Amino acid sequence: MTEKLNTEIDNPAYLCGRIMALLADIQQVAMPNVGAGVIQRYYGAASATPGLVLGRLVRLAQIGHLPKIENDNLRYWFEKQMAQIWQRLDAAPPAVLDLEGQTLFAMGYYQQKAQRYQKSEEKENNN
Repeated sequence: MTEKLNTEIDNPAYLCGRIMALLADIQQVAMPNVGAGVIQRYYGAASATPGLVLGRLVRLAQIGHLPKIENDNLRYWFEKQMAQIWQRLDAAPPAVLDLEGQTLFAMGYYQQKAQRYQKSEEKENNN
């Protein structure tokens, strides 16, 4: 493990955390003024039982969030990122994560979020 996002890590818990971060970003872009979002409602359940939760959240993103993103390039970028992470899973997400798995989930989530923030800051600095 490293302190920065590592796109080569195949640990299922870590990958599930990355997926959760992307789902939150998709919702934020699609519905910037949403009250309680997927993180507030589902983070706890997803970090403990990703196999039971992530499928529902991906369906919600596909039906309710991605179609609301008007920028085709951004929508495509989110879909590509999601596909690349899911591709790294060699099986279904784990049904249950132990405490170490929950820590890896959190690590994947926050490292994915940090990378997005870093890219946003770099874009602002270039403008």
